[in-house]
Amino acid sequence: SLRKHSPQRSFLTCPSDPRSTPDMDQQIAQIVGDQVLSAIQMEEARIDAQLKLLESMGEDDLERLRQVRELRLKNQALKQQRWRAKGHGEYNELASQQDFFELTKGSERCVIHFYRNSSPMCEVVDKHLAILAHKHIETKFSKINAEKSPFLCERLNIWMIPSVLLVKNSKTVHTMAGLDEMGGDRFTNQQLAFHFSRFGVLDYKEARPESPSSDDDRPSRRGQSRSIRDTKEDSDDE
Repeated sequence: SLRKHSPQRSFLTCPSDPRSTPDMDQQIAQIVGDQVLSAIQMEEARIDAQLKLLESMGEDDLERLRQVRELRLKNQALKQQRWRAKGHGEYNELASQQDFFELTKGSERCVIHFYRNSSPMCEVVDKHLAILAHKHIETKFSKINAEKSPFLCERLNIWMIPSVLLVKNSKTVHTMAGLDEMGGDRFTNQQLAFHFSRFGVLDYKEARPESPSSDDDRPSRRGQSRSIRDTKEDSDDE
């Protein structure tokens, strides 16, 4: 019990305590993480209030404009800090279906890849999402094994592999089933980012990219996406 600890000694500073357990360490990490996020959000709210006050003033003097610019930069830096504290900037795999709900509840914008092992098309998606995760930290990029997530696949109508779920404010705004929307597997990272931005799940500030060229000599694997039923039958045959 925590009551048995001396008031002068915090268990947060005693990692070598033999009574420490992995579950306790995880709980401590969660508490610390929540405290950090709470502090960042409070500072964001304070800066937002200052910005609203300055922007409501009628005078457009240089000093006020400078203050507004500085506050906006500070606010953006705080947002990036908050996103990174939530795991943004990395492309990771969800260990369970419960993690899916925690992810979509904790991050405003999410891109989630439903994949199957040994699928070449899923490998293409993985490559692009890993790059986008580093470029667009405003969005959380993750993947989950479709074959191990039957409840989610049924609830979200995931029937094609690969499928990429676009989530904003805990609501699905689009599901990219297969790669036909991208004209097959020859699309660029920039083209995929622009496509996602059309649904508001990431910020795209570059010039609009061209569509994949039909004159490209490389063979496209358009239409080679597989349904979950097909992939399950293949697995059973093996």
